[in-house]
Amino acid sequence: MARDPRDLERLAEELASLSPEDRARVMAEIRHRRAARPLPKGFRPPLLKASGGQWIGGDLRREDVSGDDRG
Repeated sequence: MARDPRDLERLAEELASLSPEDRARVMAEIRHRRAARPLPKGFRPPLLKASGGQWIGGDLRREDVSGDDRG
């Protein structure tokens, strides 16, 4: 983790100096590490509900979610 703006600047310069192939490998590794992080203890994904029951996909306009068509 960059604790100082100079560290962040140095890291950005190092990334910019890499070949496109090496830069792509670094970015892929970053995405992999983010995806591999465990969820926090007790994490529960939000449950979306509407007046018609649970949301199972589709439009999330206010009118559709609340069942009201006020503008």
